[in-house]
Amino acid sequence: MTGSDRRIRIWIDRTPPSEVVIPPDAELVDGPEDADGVVVAADRPWDDDACRRFPNLKVVARSGIGYDNVDVAACAAHGVAACNTPDAPTVSTAEHALALMLAVAKRLKGSEARLAAGTAGGPGRLAGPGALELDGRNLGLVGCGRIGSLLGRYAEALGMDVLVYDPYLEAAPVGELVDLDQLWAKADVVSLHAPATPETRHIINSDSLGAMRPGVIIINCARGALVDQEALLAALDSGHLGGAGLDVTEPEPLPPGHPLLGRDNVVVTPHVASTTSVGIVRLIAQAVEQALIWLRGGIPEHLLDPAAAHPGVDRRTSTAP
Repeated sequence: MTGSDRRIRIWIDRTPPSEVVIPPDAELVDGPEDADGVVVAADRPWDDDACRRFPNLKVVARSGIGYDNVDVAACAAHGVAACNTPDAPTVSTAEHALALMLAVAKRLKGSEARLAAGTAGGPGRLAGPGALELDGRNLGLVGCGRIGSLLGRYAEALGMDVLVYDPYLEAAPVGELVDLDQLWAKADVVSLHAPATPETRHIINSDSLGAMRPGVIIINCARGALVDQEALLAALDSGHLGGAGLDVTEPEPLPPGHPLLGRDNVVVTPHVASTTSVGIVRLIAQAVEQALIWLRGGIPEHLLDPAAAHPGVDRRTSTAP
């Protein structure tokens, strides 16, 4: 098929679920070298070198909200648009953050381990020392976009009070807007929902941990770079930190034997918060949709570089066979 009747070629960096429907004007190809548009996840870098190697490429769609693996400026320099899907992972990730918070607060990991070892004891001892009742406690949200605000609503349903630090908000969509020092001082649980930037790198560090209440729980479903893991380990070892629930780490995944693994009060999952069965379909389907909008001549809602929509930018797909 040649000319204007050729279908748009899309490459997805992992096998899509059967529920993802590819429109009739598009087709999936086996590799990015044949693609007009690509859909990439968090673990695939897309930079100057990638754009240079695939000259037919017109758009990169990140199947998720964070796009630190996509060099937007490098893409733009090669005439490649970049977009993401910030609505796709919201529900799955907020639910995962809630699951981590409850698992750590209720000491589920340690309780199961003692039961398996035959050392659980009688009724009333199964939860183990230090299990928390979250009703009446304070949840501190560092960042309160789609995921953070949904987690805040879940927390309020549990009877928690929600404190929000987000320098980009004039009013909190849930709970009370506070400054960062107030959040550190008052939160019983701190949950991170900020992007990885130079300003947020290691926002959880020895100083911020020292400013928190004894027994505080840290939840991170955002990016591993937000947490200084050495400081986190030191706070766990000293007993100042009550526990942690981490879906993201540095590196990813953590190697076997890492000191964060195997602790009763730490639950680590391998960056899977958004990958529920429904979530995966939503992530890929929305990324494909964003790419196709661009390749059909439209402007995707989540275009990361608005300058790419300048009328002079060439969005025509190749007419080669």
